[in-house]
Amino acid sequence: MPDQEVLKTAKSQAFKYLSYRDRSKKEVAQHLEKKGHTPSVVQDTLQELEKLNYINDQRFAMEWGRWRVEVKRFGKKRLQHELSAKGVSSSIIETALTTLYDSHPEQDLALACANKKLSSLHGLEPEKKTRRLAQYLQRRGFSSDIIYETLKTTSRGGE
Repeated sequence: MPDQEVLKTAKSQAFKYLSYRDRSKKEVAQHLEKKGHTPSVVQDTLQELEKLNYINDQRFAMEWGRWRVEVKRFGKKRLQHELSAKGVSSSIIETALTTLYDSHPEQDLALACANKKLSSLHGLEPEKKTRRLAQYLQRRGFSSDIIYETLKTTSRGGE
């Protein structure tokens, strides 16, 4: 059983880390490990924070995803990759993606991104414009099917 004072310090550091934004369990664990806490202290702290609902991967995935979809307009692939890198389980990721992209269709997001990007591509020859737009959408995490449909739909995409 870890020392109570060490646990108190770890919890305090975790609270401070969580005060900026919601975090995944893995992020908090890595933060505490970087601070030099032993695995048992990290584990006990994580359990306590989960019990108090300060750490909740499901809530984290939805909040992170909502911001990335509504503000950044990222596609499913990119969001899935980001959540996975943050240690969120695949079942939670799947639920979050389904919920988020039901209310924000990926095709609409891609079209909005494309229309915004097209304004910075004026004056380029049509082939180059189309290629750059496709690469941009790919970096934002859209699938090739959605990119193809978006390029077909954007009136100036193939001029």
